[in-house]
Amino acid sequence: MRNISGLLVLLFASVALIVACSKSDNSSSGNSAANTAATAANAAASAAGAMANTAATAAANAASAASNTMHNMQNMAMGPKLPIPLSKLPSAPVAAGNAAAGAKVFSANCESCHGAGGKNGTVGPSLAGIGIKPGQVAYMVQNPQGVDKDSGMPKLPLSSKDIADVSAYVASLK
Repeated sequence: MRNISGLLVLLFASVALIVACSKSDNSSSGNSAANTAATAANAAASAAGAMANTAATAAANAASAASNTMHNMQNMAMGPKLPIPLSKLPSAPVAAGNAAAGAKVFSANCESCHGAGGKNGTVGPSLAGIGIKPGQVAYMVQNPQGVDKDSGMPKLPLSSKDIADVSAYVASLK
């Protein structure tokens, strides 16, 4: 009977772990998914006794670890962050640009570091959805070491039209 109880607890804990992993796709729900898994595992443990409680605790810890790992992987996938808060990032004067033309400039010059569509940059920070303004983009493109003297961003030989276009494009990213 103890073996059956242990197997049932292991089964419940496994289901809880699967639920926790599937819910942790959203970075904000990672901890609640781990809590759900822990609650389910502990409920199964109380029904099966002391031996089951040990197994359930191990499963709950595994669920929590899996959730934390998913959260960390999501943060790593996002790449580096801007070196300073946007509120402190200087702005440069820039003409109104064409975002569609800027997409081509971005693809040719920026995508390799900042990621396709400005998402999931590996070397440079992700730029999509951060609320950066065209003038701030222009400042960083024209003066990459102006905010971060150790910036690895190269000073690109772009025309003022290209800078205006890529600035409009990056500012439009959601």
